[in-house]
Amino acid sequence: MNSSLELHKKEERLMKKFIALLLTLLLALSAAAPALAEKQTYRSLYSGEVTTLNYLTTTTTSEFGLLSNLIDTLVESDRYGQLQPCLAESWKASADGLTWTFCLRHGVQWVDAQGNAVAEVTAHDFVTAAEYILNAQHASGSAKTLYKIIVGAKEYYDGTATPKEGEQPAPKTEWDTVGVKALNDYTLQYTLKNPVAYFLSMVDNQAFMPVYGPFLTEKGEQFGLATGNDTLLYCGAYTLTEFKPQETRVLTKNSAYWDLEHVTIDQIVYRYNKEASTISADLYLKGEVDSASISAEIASQWLDDPVKSEYIRPDRPTSCYSYFFSFNYAPQFAAEYEPENWAKAVVNENFRKSFYYGLDRLKVKTAADADNAEALLFNSITPTDFLIINGEDYVKTGALKAITELGVGTYQTDKAIEYRDKAIEELTAAGVTFPIKVFMPYNASVNGWADECQIIEQQLEELLGKDYIDIIIEAYPSSGFLGSTRRSGNYAFMKCNWGPDYDDPETFSEPFAAGNNYNFIDKCEGMNEVRTELYSLFDQATAIYDDLTARYAAFAQAEAFIVDHAIVIPYGFSTGGYTASRIDPFTLPYTATGISKERFKGAVLLDQPMSTDQYYDAYDQWLSDLEALTANP
Repeated sequence: MNSSLELHKKEERLMKKFIALLLTLLLALSAAAPALAEKQTYRSLYSGEVTTLNYLTTTTTSEFGLLSNLIDTLVESDRYGQLQPCLAESWKASADGLTWTFCLRHGVQWVDAQGNAVAEVTAHDFVTAAEYILNAQHASGSAKTLYKIIVGAKEYYDGTATPKEGEQPAPKTEWDTVGVKALNDYTLQYTLKNPVAYFLSMVDNQAFMPVYGPFLTEKGEQFGLATGNDTLLYCGAYTLTEFKPQETRVLTKNSAYWDLEHVTIDQIVYRYNKEASTISADLYLKGEVDSASISAEIASQWLDDPVKSEYIRPDRPTSCYSYFFSFNYAPQFAAEYEPENWAKAVVNENFRKSFYYGLDRLKVKTAADADNAEALLFNSITPTDFLIINGEDYVKTGALKAITELGVGTYQTDKAIEYRDKAIEELTAAGVTFPIKVFMPYNASVNGWADECQIIEQQLEELLGKDYIDIIIEAYPSSGFLGSTRRSGNYAFMKCNWGPDYDDPETFSEPFAAGNNYNFIDKCEGMNEVRTELYSLFDQATAIYDDLTARYAAFAQAEAFIVDHAIVIPYGFSTGGYTASRIDPFTLPYTATGISKERFKGAVLLDQPMSTDQYYDAYDQWLSDLEALTANP
């Protein structure tokens, strides 16, 4: 062979090897650090329509997924879960912890849907919002958050309430006695009944959002109606530039926003489709949407596929929501499901405990996440890792410790049968007919919920007997689901959830307090004795504000009471499963409490979806950064 030709071919081979090595290196770098998308427009589907845009009254999570991006709060959480200044630049508490003063940012604008400046955000806007929320005539879900802690708020609220038939109206209380004051345009002050150690975490909450008074007056009852984007003014990172119910929502970066440099995504486009949960994955592969929840049914298929596996990553775990199975103590469902018979049965503790010990929660959770089911279960109402006291997880302290340590041991078939037999004897004497119909609805748009219901039906009926219970499953559309099911009492037994509003165990007692619309325990005469004791435990715990160890122990006792009496059945985290998404989850705000967790501020879109390997690399880096941050604050 000609030596020059041989040399040329050798050089050619070396060049090819070099190019291959370079490509490998580039791919590795790409895997470690995905590139940002050139166009920061996020596209997604939704199936559940909001019923209101009035952030002063609603407390619904799905609605605040939208509203939190439109209205700012005094503080917000960053991507490491650290509270940062937002509409407030600074704050201080008095030495006795009763007075909190916030210095507001100058120059923040209220804008309309077209981005036109209307007025400056001032301290008066927070006062106006609080007065509106505390007017009982507006039936705000946030009122209790304020009147529990603010001086004069409960008295004002009671004085605005319409008395029930046969009751005397409460004395009128003037607003100037309420501890929410604008000292000037940029100084806001809250006066508390008692010191609240977690107060700063509370103000990242819808109850502490501002509203522009003249606009509120102008709109009157039209304020916040879910009819269009002109029923609101905006001071958040985005404006609602298009709002067509059951059609389209478009959020556009607010060009007048005070912190514009930290708003990376330019536009968020939601398209309505009642089948969103089932078609999003296919549309993602076609490049028509930028995220999709990957159901348990198809996750394994994606992970086994060499191409699709690069498009899928785990859902990010958080302690944002607790899931539990609620018994409805004041049923309002159709006669065909025998609500009167259910009402007699559900007040029997042995009946409820037959469910508690008979429900194989691990088997149910496997429907949502087959690979990580046990890790997603917990036996309390408060999630694990939500609060730490004296270096110990709150749910592993006091009366909760024994319950937590049971793990999956709550499933005990012998006890389930024992309680079933006791229940049959007592309920027969009370005139209950068998099988007891158990009406169990679910949201058809939520991945895995139908499978969970089917497993519950099969597993409980097989263990306890079809002559004892008859579980009836019914699918409901996502639009108006909360209103048509839980809040109206249109269920017997159903999976429910609760998200915390502040960093304290009291936040997880709220679904079981008087006036709740979770299980209506306060409307049931057959639960009078249990309810009285539970409320007493809550009151005792709430009254302790100067000793966190004692406070947490008292709440642990109250929470253990809920579980011991099977008022509800704890379930676990909502997290788990997989997502296909171009959003880097570690750029999103991170917090278990407050509404900033629902925001897109700071989020970035990647050029390509994050793979599972990339996810874990990014997660490790995030944990490392967090450790460094907290070690050197």
